[in-house]
Amino acid sequence: MGLLEFALIFTVIFALYNLQQIKIILKEKGFTVDVIKGSLGDYRKFKDLIRNEHDEKKKMEYQRILNGFHFALFGIVLFAILILRVRL
Repeated sequence: MGLLEFALIFTVIFALYNLQQIKIILKEKGFTVDVIKGSLGDYRKFKDLIRNEHDEKKKMEYQRILNGFHFALFGIVLFAILILRVRL
């Protein structure tokens, strides 16, 4: 297992962590959250929550979590492509 595989595993864990944070925040705000399915719906609810949030400090925290999630998804795609390119 090389460095690319470790990077892929790390980015998957980072994406799951950010998704967990999104679900926890939605649950605290009173939204219905399903643990296994409905991640895309939770993502949309979270983006709406950011738009409607009035407290700037919380808004920045939520945006940081969302940016981390986007960064992790980009990393998953990038490292998967690099691994496939090396193996082929």
